[in-house]
Amino acid sequence: MATAAVPNGHTAGASEETPPPHPSSSSLVFLGTGCSSAVPNARCLIQPPDPPCPVCSQSLSVPPELNPNYRCNTSLLIDYCQDEGVHKYIIIDVGKTFREQVLRWFVHHKIPCVDSILLTHEHADAILGLDDVRVVQPFSPTNDIDPTPIYLSQYAMDR
Repeated sequence: MATAAVPNGHTAGASEETPPPHPSSSSLVFLGTGCSSAVPNARCLIQPPDPPCPVCSQSLSVPPELNPNYRCNTSLLIDYCQDEGVHKYIIIDVGKTFREQVLRWFVHHKIPCVDSILLTHEHADAILGLDDVRVVQPFSPTNDIDPTPIYLSQYAMDR
């Protein structure tokens, strides 16, 4: 059985108190659904337009986990459960807000590591969280950090 999470890490059709997916199921977790600058836009709050932007203003009025207008950089976590019940975790894009996504959603969904990364493009909203990947890399039996495979186009690599 597969489940899909909607923006902000909630499971589709679920209440706030929904338990995590069954241990032997695969799922998708939308870690972020915001634009490259994330939402709220800092400029919009520091130098508010007249009238103020309702999306950015509302984004700070309730806690981020309950707020559809508080959105990190676009990123998707694929929790793939193999037949033996072994989970593999693939992440698509690790942007500027990746650390915040780890603290919020990896803890909430009990995601222990990332097995591989797919980068869709070379912009900051897709790659600037690479330094923060260290905290979710698997450890080898000798307690060394195992390298995490990263997949990207040659074009993105060259830039």
